[in-house]
Amino acid sequence: MYTTKNIINTDIDLSEFFDKVSEYDVYKRYIGDFRIGYIYNSPFRKDTNPSFGIYRSNKNGKLLFKDYGTDYCGDCIKFVQIIENLKSYYDAYYFIMNNIKPSTIKTQYEYQKSIETNIGVVRQEFNDFDLSFWQSFGITVNTLNKFSVSSIKYYLCNGQVKGIYNPDNPMYAYKIFDKYKIYRPFADKFSKWRSNLSNYDIQGYEQLPDKGNLLIITKSLKDVMTLYELGYTAVAPPSESATIPDEVINELRNRFKRIVLFYDRDIAGMKYTRKVFHKLGLDYIFTPKKAKSKDISDYVKYVLTRDNNTIEVQNFLKQKLTK
Repeated sequence: MYTTKNIINTDIDLSEFFDKVSEYDVYKRYIGDFRIGYIYNSPFRKDTNPSFGIYRSNKNGKLLFKDYGTDYCGDCIKFVQIIENLKSYYDAYYFIMNNIKPSTIKTQYEYQKSIETNIGVVRQEFNDFDLSFWQSFGITVNTLNKFSVSSIKYYLCNGQVKGIYNPDNPMYAYKIFDKYKIYRPFADKFSKWRSNLSNYDIQGYEQLPDKGNLLIITKSLKDVMTLYELGYTAVAPPSESATIPDEVINELRNRFKRIVLFYDRDIAGMKYTRKVFHKLGLDYIFTPKKAKSKDISDYVKYVLTRDNNTIEVQNFLKQKLTK
């Protein structure tokens, strides 16, 4: 049996030990299977707001843990020390050595280095500023909840904190299937968006009815939600530079009697609309020139500021979309 004393004196140092023992197995013993860079409920405490993650160190490649609710952090030995309430790091080493039999020591890791960007978020309640921001586009908290939009304290990419909420730079997370898109409305164009969505992660797709008369394809989830508040069903590609795959368009055509494109009234939006029109023959509309708003959410914001209602927008949509 290993003891604290012979751990210190043994010829097997930590690096040699972890060449043989999978760090993944040590964590898995306590939290089950997990994915590197994802956020989970903390195993150290009652946690209803997931704030625990395991990520790979950029310096030495080790799997390190971080509990953002307690600031506990370290390698898997430190993890065992905390969770087993052991006095020292070496006691944890001793505990691991006595609970992993030599015959079960792995010669290969059971995980692979992640090649995708894993995004995790720590949510918080919407504050008055958040609600006011979304309401300026006619979007209520019920709609935010329906489309899985959250205010977040911070987000992580592959386990590393990349952004923190503050009143001058709020952050929101769009949950699309099992992935996230981060939206920072007041950030510069280089940090305004962050996501790990693929072309098949269509925004608003999960909220679609099975069948319908009209579907609008617009360019953002904010526009999807604004249209939902106005009584219209819509989806958007995962980003403004992405396109919805043809096979998805064909599937949607089988579910909806009519599909209309509603992209931005700018050069990029018009070029994309023209391209899709010629390829698929879909109808299209743009916001009216007089509104001086390139998209539907900005149009709603414009008329709400001026009139405190959306009657003008509703009349415009009714005129353009009624056949």
